[in-house]
Amino acid sequence: MMKSIVDENLVSFKMLEQKIYDYVCELGRLITQQVLESYDAKLAESRDKKTYRGKGKRKTSIKTVYGEVEYRRTVYRTKTKQGETAYVYLLDEAMQMDKIGLISTNLAEKIAMTVTEASYRVTAETISNTCGQTISSSGVWNMMQRLGERIDEEEQYAVKEMHADRAQGEKVIPAALLILSVAYIVDASYNPFLYFRF
Repeated sequence: MMKSIVDENLVSFKMLEQKIYDYVCELGRLITQQVLESYDAKLAESRDKKTYRGKGKRKTSIKTVYGEVEYRRTVYRTKTKQGETAYVYLLDEAMQMDKIGLISTNLAEKIAMTVTEASYRVTAETISNTCGQTISSSGVWNMMQRLGERIDEEEQYAVKEMHADRAQGEKVIPAALLILSVAYIVDASYNPFLYFRF
């Protein structure tokens, strides 16, 4: 790849930068695929073979900040505590692969941060141009809806735990709400030092 870039006729710096970026993203996808598949093989060897019965490999993909990574992972059959049959991916559990659909947490965070400052259409264009990833404005909207549903589920669980007095940590809801309210009101353009003397 690099040799082909050098062997080409002189190109603009913008074009050179884009080609190098594409190459690095491609390299990142290959490295990620190899690492994930290597971890999966190690987990297959070290698992409790009586508890987790291997049922073959399944092809999947995850959309990352450097593009879509396709890889194969092993699915296992196991029994839940209630005695029901369940199918799990040890790789996902071991790596704590918290995804929003097929979107990695890093990409979801990048989309969420961008959508707070721009429309869904502009966010889709920004992500498509900077992340080696193509996403439509409706794709951004759908991802934000799933993210909102997940946040709602976590909040409902936290409230249920709090009512059952099993909440972890201290109950500092008023202080947390105050901080979140101030953070919402105060954006990057607001500087309190311009308005108040301390």
